[in-house]
Amino acid sequence: MVEILDVVIRLGFVIATAFLFSIVAAAYIRLRNRKLMLISFGFGVFFIHALITLPELFFPLLYTLTENTHLLIHVIGLTFILIGTLKD
Repeated sequence: MVEILDVVIRLGFVIATAFLFSIVAAAYIRLRNRKLMLISFGFGVFFIHALITLPELFFPLLYTLTENTHLLIHVIGLTFILIGTLKD
């Protein structure tokens, strides 16, 4: 049985990352520079990761990601954000 709190928290994460990704992507579309492209790519990785984790709640036996996979996805996203922040 899926806890309602788990669903609310995961949906909150999806909405929050979608909001951040849309702000950075809109800034990139307006300015078109490499720095914002890297930062928006990093937030895009986090947004896709948030979407991927939703089915884990409903189909835990068919769909699982290990903790190492979650950490790898976070490191990839944070690396792009860091490179974009340190660019220029």
